[in-house]
Amino acid sequence: MFTTESARALLTTADVFFDGDGDDEDEDDVQLRQTLNLNDTWAWACADGEYVPDEELPRVAELFWRYGNCGLLYWVSERNNGLRSEFADINRFIEFVRHEESIRSEVPDSTARAYEQRQYVVGGDAPP
Repeated sequence: MFTTESARALLTTADVFFDGDGDDEDEDDVQLRQTLNLNDTWAWACADGEYVPDEELPRVAELFWRYGNCGLLYWVSERNNGLRSEFADINRFIEFVRHEESIRSEVPDSTARAYEQRQYVVGGDAPP
């Protein structure tokens, strides 16, 4: 769906990466321009980021295209062994994408998936 370059363009335009200082020669600046800005995502006053290697850019762009920032949070969580946030909403976003991606992998055909009857509860127990 996305090439490395089109993925980089989408994510850069969406402003999800840290901004570098504009010095193309500086290796740290190049890496920052491909690092997801996750400040205050996993905990308050937490300056955090996750570098996206070139080979992962298409997958990250696809998740972002499908789920917005929730897809980015899911990717980071999966990459870090199910990383959880101290914020319940962040964890619910990740759980939602995890459920949806599970369905997408089990039922790859979008037409069949449209008629698939699944039920899940995000962030709590199923209703009685």
